[in-house]
Amino acid sequence: MTTPLQASRLIRNHISLSLLWLVLMSGISPAASPAGVVDDTALARRFVEGLAAVVAAGDNFTLTSEQAARQLATAAGNQAPLPLTETLCTLQADRSLYKAVTPAIVVVGSIYKCGNCADWHLGGMASGWILSADGLVVTNHHVLGESASHRFGVMTADGTVYPISRVVAADEAGDAVIVRIDTGGSRLPSLMLGTPADCGDDVTVISHPAGRFYSLTTGVVSRYHRQPPEPTKFTPDQPAGQTIRPVWMSITADYAVGSSGGPVFDEAGRVVGMVSRTYSSQAGRNHRRQSTLGEQMVFKDCVSLDTLQRLIRPAP
Repeated sequence: MTTPLQASRLIRNHISLSLLWLVLMSGISPAASPAGVVDDTALARRFVEGLAAVVAAGDNFTLTSEQAARQLATAAGNQAPLPLTETLCTLQADRSLYKAVTPAIVVVGSIYKCGNCADWHLGGMASGWILSADGLVVTNHHVLGESASHRFGVMTADGTVYPISRVVAADEAGDAVIVRIDTGGSRLPSLMLGTPADCGDDVTVISHPAGRFYSLTTGVVSRYHRQPPEPTKFTPDQPAGQTIRPVWMSITADYAVGSSGGPVFDEAGRVVGMVSRTYSSQAGRNHRRQSTLGEQMVFKDCVSLDTLQRLIRPAP
């Protein structure tokens, strides 16, 4: 007898093959092809249809927003065991950084029902990346903060959709989370962590700003800093009264809403940070040049490698 989980895996594999056939017949290039044209509308539709089919198959392992809220709290301070992987994305002489790492960059999003029809609708969409071949995915903590009754999933660059099954490790103050996806036994391409980049070092971001999937931008590391303390946020093993002040990395590469969770790469294609947020600086209300300067600068703050490493431990 086929279990609901086995049925969902069969349906997901069938959907992936069907979508690939449609891509080939319609002339739409896969998202991972740097020479092709990315069809943003088609990719968004793939995500909704693929995750909806998994949910319809009775897959009880698809994370809901209610479950995410509980698991984010219980996973605070946890570390994800990182096994050795044989599928690391690496640069080669005939492969650009974009081509090498894109297979391990994912769309992280949700679907929901509005209550007025039977259709599933697209919720929030963000970015993320695969940390291990067996299905550990990294994104921002705030990405899982959708309203009630959303279902979360991940889509790879080839259009395959996987349900998020659970939260493994979480850091709210550092805005980072590691989740587990159900790969159905497939081994996925994954990314390697690098070493801390210095101020002035070149960096590359690949993410999905405003639904423009797999967009590449470049810049440099501009500074490392700590934010003012947040006395209400603690990890379970933290002494009372001790505040969390994670290190943040600011960069000059562009990104926007939807880029949250996008990996920041060094020149060797290793992850040195992750997109998180922006902060706009404006001239003071009483500044005599306010009318001419207006919005002076946008700071682009990223999760630092230090924060990411604190969420990971080597598997035994």
